[in-house]
Order: sequence, then structure tokens, then C-alpha cells
Amino acid sequence: HRDIALKALSSGVIRNRSKADNHAANVLPVIDRIRASGLTTLKAIAEALNARGIPTTRGGQWYPTTVRNAVRRAA
Repeated sequence: HRDIALKALSSGVIRNRSKADNHAANVLPVIDRIRASGLTTLKAIAEALNARGIPTTRGGQWYPTTVRNAVRRAA
């Protein structure tokens, strides 16, 4: 039972990472446009993404940390 649970858990982790990687790659061009408009701090970028109604990978709000994580994932 334990082996099955571990396999299911690792499968879910891989799936979540893949989803986050894809989302980060898709949102990076938007982040680049926001930066080009003069908003360069992580806080300002998070506020701009929220104002545009763009959800995070899990459908939540953007914060400076989630912007940083998305940029790192996409790099």
C-alpha cells in the first residue's frame, strides 16, 4: 500500500510541477510587457497581473513571491 501511495504522490507532484512550468512560460510574455511599461518591482508586477485578472497556476492572486517563482520557473 505504501509503494502505491508513494507512486501516486510522486505522480501528482510531477503533474503539478509540469502545470506550473507551463503556466509560468505562458505568463512570462505578459510579465515582460508589464516590465517594459515601466513597472519593474515584483510588487508592481503582481498588482498589474491581478488588475488584468490573470490568475496564478492555482487560480489565486499574485504576490511578489509568486511573480518571482514564475519568472524563475520560466528561466
